[in-house]
Amino acid sequence: MDEAIKHCTKGIGIWEWASNDDCGKAPDEPDVIMASCGDVATKEALAATAILREEFPDLKVRFINVVDLFKLQPAEEHPHGLSSREFDTLFTVDKPIIFNFHGYPWLIHKLTYCHTNHHNLHVRGYKEKGNINTPLELAMNNQIDRFNLVLDVIDRVPKLGSAAAYVQQRMKNAIIEHRAYAYENGIDKPEITDWKWTF
Repeated sequence: MDEAIKHCTKGIGIWEWASNDDCGKAPDEPDVIMASCGDVATKEALAATAILREEFPDLKVRFINVVDLFKLQPAEEHPHGLSSREFDTLFTVDKPIIFNFHGYPWLIHKLTYCHTNHHNLHVRGYKEKGNINTPLELAMNNQIDRFNLVLDVIDRVPKLGSAAAYVQQRMKNAIIEHRAYAYENGIDKPEITDWKWTF
């Protein structure tokens, strides 16, 4: 509870327990930033991060959670905003950022357009796709699910290259399997609904 209070008070921060770019002595530069805002978007981003850490143990992932969206604005634009230096320290100046959001992607782009690494910011969010779906189906329709997030990281982290081909196929297969299960049963698989962080 103390950690949650600190995190919510700050409004934005690295979740060290979900990240693996700080190896104790000297933090490594992350290979990718996984960021999230919103409950379902955060759960799916955490699940994607867990898959990435299982499949690519050498991949350095920094997990950032945002509670206060105004933190993404420059400090000169909003009193809650981060300075350019603070933003660059969190999100880096040159690493790919996959931002999973529970709203429209354009909002995140609008809030961050002044920052250095904006060109590497790839926001996944609501695309007005879906109807009467299971939660995972709705997430997959809007590409904010764990499998599509892993595919996005594979596409954007050059060092993964062709070594990621098998994982890429497994993620695409998982999307097909989970859609079929939801269609046949009207619910998501228990491994989705009961998912827990394992690291």
